[in-house]
Amino acid sequence: MNAPVDLLLRSYPSTPPTARAARNFVVAQLRRAAASEDAVADFELIVSELVTNSVQYGNGAEIVVGVDAVTGDWYTVSISSGVDGALPPLDPTSWTVADAEMRSGRGLGIVHSLADDISVAVNDGRLVIVCRRRR
Repeated sequence: MNAPVDLLLRSYPSTPPTARAARNFVVAQLRRAAASEDAVADFELIVSELVTNSVQYGNGAEIVVGVDAVTGDWYTVSISSGVDGALPPLDPTSWTVADAEMRSGRGLGIVHSLADDISVAVNDGRLVIVCRRRR
């Protein structure tokens, strides 16, 4: 996967209201690029799930959200957050939706079902998840 060349970044505090702000940022960029409403809705949910997880399980460091809605054949969104301990599975093909009776565990499975391509890495104490979807 090639790095996006027009990645727009925004930094947010690791607090619950960040999920809404991050969603609004990504949605605005995708709509500005005339993305389909299906792509916009899918990325809105992807960002919501990943940012919520970052707030809940991260170490409190800022959350950086990136979006590239203009390069090549892909829409790309990245979420970067600080980590101290427990990490999600680094192989996104293992992300599944938990059973309905479970209290949590649905988010990563939802992300996996909506994105065409996902990469996960840990760099300098930060978890970086990049989700891409074909145009």
